[in-house]
Amino acid sequence: MSRIGARLTGGPGRRTAADAPTDAPTDAATEAPVAPGRVPLAGHAPWIHRDAPGFFRELRHHGPVTKIYIGPRQVHAVNSHEIVRELLTVQARAFDKGAMFDALRVPLGDGLITAAGDRHLRHRRLMQPAFHHDRIAGYARIMSERSLARAAVWEPGTTLDLVPEIHRLTLDILLRTLFADPQDPELRTAVKDWLSVKYHSMRLALSPLQAWAERLPLPAGWRPPNAGPLRRLVAVQHRIIETYRADGRDRGDLLSMLLAAGGPDGGLTDAEVTDELITLFLAGTGTVSASLAWTLHEISRRPDVQRRIHDELDAVLAGRPPGFEDLPALVYTRQVLTEVLRLHPPSWLLMRRAVRPVTLGGVRLSPGAEVFFSPYALHRDPQLYENPDDFDPERWSHDAAAKAPRHTYLPFGAGSRLCIGEDFAWTELTLALAAFTAHRRLTPAGSTPVRTLVGTVLRPDRLPLTAHARPS
Repeated sequence: MSRIGARLTGGPGRRTAADAPTDAPTDAATEAPVAPGRVPLAGHAPWIHRDAPGFFRELRHHGPVTKIYIGPRQVHAVNSHEIVRELLTVQARAFDKGAMFDALRVPLGDGLITAAGDRHLRHRRLMQPAFHHDRIAGYARIMSERSLARAAVWEPGTTLDLVPEIHRLTLDILLRTLFADPQDPELRTAVKDWLSVKYHSMRLALSPLQAWAERLPLPAGWRPPNAGPLRRLVAVQHRIIETYRADGRDRGDLLSMLLAAGGPDGGLTDAEVTDELITLFLAGTGTVSASLAWTLHEISRRPDVQRRIHDELDAVLAGRPPGFEDLPALVYTRQVLTEVLRLHPPSWLLMRRAVRPVTLGGVRLSPGAEVFFSPYALHRDPQLYENPDDFDPERWSHDAAAKAPRHTYLPFGAGSRLCIGEDFAWTELTLALAAFTAHRRLTPAGSTPVRTLVGTVLRPDRLPLTAHARPS
């Protein structure tokens, strides 16, 4: 157990009043216990800052619902998959996005990720056609082509840090699927400037300083960063949208679909389209690039897993480029990706806020109460997964996967907040993995451990790998 775990656990077998059944009657509701280690003014933030994923993983030792503090802000952390299911399904209408997303709107805009209530439901409905099966099949051609082109420059016998390479690839794919002709001279610069800000958004959301700033007139230098990068990106996107509106044709890209979206209340305004483009920039870069990097990291250390991937790619592709039609046959490749997303879920921490009085897991919550739950912690719970820290793609074989309880695997969220681009991400990950591994054997370069960087996603700090030619 980590030092944080030792500090938080307080002894094996400890039980609390919050261990009451999730269907406890309202009159039996009680207060959740406060996790040990609270620091004056900062709350539990120092422990979160030191090892955020480990902190939330260890909270289960204190019961299914535990109270923590981010500075002065009180948060209820849900540590049980049964109560997560209750939160996301049975009691879903009693919750909306948490207050943390108020802070995230400054660097991220007000798209699907941060939108609440009716706005979120309307935007999701209007955006759904952009991710239809037939459209993703068209995007897959771009994904395969660009992945193969990026992989082709990696000569056998050479070593590369794959983190920046993968970031360039996912940004390239995203721009070419969002915009049929992403050649605006200011677009890439604006996107890169904005990305440098958005990577710090989760730290801002978990900062006690930000929590105090909502209550006290702190100096301007202590406030969140200004929205300059977001404003510049929005300006570029407005110019592109004006061009699309002027000719009105479907260019086969995501932006065309967003502009064509309509419903009983009309389509998306230019400002709303811009917010959703920002959402897609966030999901299409950080989520996919981190997941692909973790996948290459995991398989590079396991020759047996690589051999099985190679055997499957050889049998299915027979030397030709991977395509959308090949995805159903890449069964083991999908198992590998599924296991990577269990160990390294991109959506590692999710948030809700009660909008009316509600009892959750035997704990009474008032309107405005903040709730966190961590897919990372659920995915590594030994009560849910045998040997949870082991990398074992076989746990996702057909029969085993069919037995997994619902709401124990949440790499892309769940319920009405399930990532709208989940199928897009699975397609891109599978095709990119095939492109990077079909003709190469990968091994780690150097002995320095890969560290996890905590932000809006969990990502590796570096990934030096050496490519070796496969025997023909």
